[in-house]
Amino acid sequence: MALQLGCHAAGLDARHFGPETSDAVFRCVLDAITSAAAGLRQPGVVAARRVAPLLYGPGSVPIWFSGGTASAGAAMLANSTAAAALDLDDGYRMARGHPGAAVIPAALALMSAVPDASVDDFIATVVAGYEVGVRLAAARSTYAPSGAWSGFAVVAAAGRMLGVDAKAIAQALAIAAQTAPALPALAGIAGSDVKEGIPAGVAAGWTALQLAMGGVTGPVDVLEDKRLFDSQAVLRDLNGIPLIGGTYFKAFGCCRHIHAPLEAVLHLQARHGLAAEDIVSIVVFTYQATFNLSNKPDPATLVEAQYSVPYCLAVCLLRGTDALVPLNAGQLNDAEVRELAGRIEVTHDAAIEPLFPKRSPARVVVNLVGGQRLESPLTDPRGDPERPLSSADLERKLRIATRDTLSPTVQQMVLDGVAALRTGEWRPLLAALR
Repeated sequence: MALQLGCHAAGLDARHFGPETSDAVFRCVLDAITSAAAGLRQPGVVAARRVAPLLYGPGSVPIWFSGGTASAGAAMLANSTAAAALDLDDGYRMARGHPGAAVIPAALALMSAVPDASVDDFIATVVAGYEVGVRLAAARSTYAPSGAWSGFAVVAAAGRMLGVDAKAIAQALAIAAQTAPALPALAGIAGSDVKEGIPAGVAAGWTALQLAMGGVTGPVDVLEDKRLFDSQAVLRDLNGIPLIGGTYFKAFGCCRHIHAPLEAVLHLQARHGLAAEDIVSIVVFTYQATFNLSNKPDPATLVEAQYSVPYCLAVCLLRGTDALVPLNAGQLNDAEVRELAGRIEVTHDAAIEPLFPKRSPARVVVNLVGGQRLESPLTDPRGDPERPLSSADLERKLRIATRDTLSPTVQQMVLDGVAALRTGEWRPLLAALR
C-alpha cells in the first residue's frame, strides 16, 4: 500500500485535473494563509517563529508576514504553527481533522525553495498532500488527532514537489508512521499550545522524507496492518476525482463540533429576533464526539475557549459572530459571557449519533423569559461542500480575521497573490507572504 500511495503522489499531474480541483486548491491556500495571519501574535506562534530557525537553520524561505526567512523545514514548522493556532483552518469530515495547516505551509515553503517550479507543480503538490493525508487518516481504525497523520500529508506533498521517486516516498510514509507524534486521542482538549500537534506532524513528515531520500528505510508493512488501517478504504477510487474537493472551511474560529450549534442559534436569532437578555437557558443536542471537548463555561485559556460549546455560543449571542473570527484572549474575562455560558447545557442525542462523522449536525432549544420555548431544526454547519462558503465569504473571512494583524494593503496583496495563482503566476503571492 505504501508503494501504491507513493506512485500515486509522485505521478500526479495538474493537467489531468478538472477546474474544480484547481479551484479547491486555491481556496485551501487562501484559507490557510488567513488562518496563519490571524494567529501571528499568539504567544505559541511567536515562540515557534523564534525557535524554528534555531532548530532547522537559516535559509531564504519566508516565515509568513514576519519579514524573516529560514530553511524550508523551519518555515514549515513556524507557518504551520500559525495556521493551526486559532482553529480557523480547514478540515476534512472523514479524516476528522485538519489537512490544510500541514499541507499548505509545506507546499508554499517548497515553492520558495524550488525556483523553477510551476503553478501546475504546486497544484499537484497540494493535491498529493490532501489525497494521502486524508486517505490514511480516514482509514485509521481509531481516531487520532491531526498531528498523528499530518506527517503522511507532508511526505506526499514534499515528495511530489521535489520529484522524489515512488519507492522513497513509500519508505518515508513508513518512517512517518513510526515516528510521527503518538498523541493521546483526546490530547486536543488539554488547553495547551500543542493542541492537535499538527506542526509536530509536519516536522516528522519533513524529517521522514529527508531520511528516506538519504537511504533510511522504514517498516513499510506497517501500513498493511489491519489493526491500524483499512487498506481497501485507503486505496478506494485512488485514481478518481481528487479528495481535496471535499474540504470544509470554517466560518468561526473554534472546534468544528461547535459550528452546528452556532448556526442553529443564529437561525433562531434571525427568525425570532432572539436577544441574549431574553434567554433563561439553552440546551444543545449533539453527538458524542462533542463531549471530548472541554466545554467549560469559564475557560482559563484561549484554547479551552475554542473547545467550549457554551462559551462560544455565549460570545456569539452577546458580542456577535465577528467576535469568533477569531476568538481572542481578551474575551476570557468577559463576566457577562461567562454568566450566559453557565446557563447553556450540552446533551447527547441518540438520533443524531449515526449521522457523525459524515455530518456534524446539532439542534438547540432556547428557553425564554416568560416561558416561551424555541427549537431549531437539525442544522449542519456552513462551509461543508454541501453548504459551501463562497469566494466572497472567504475574502471577508480574511479581512475580518486579520483586521488586527495585517494592514488593508497586505490583505489585498494576499488576495491578489491568490488570484495570480489562477493565471499561472506564483511570485506575487510569495511577495505578499514576505
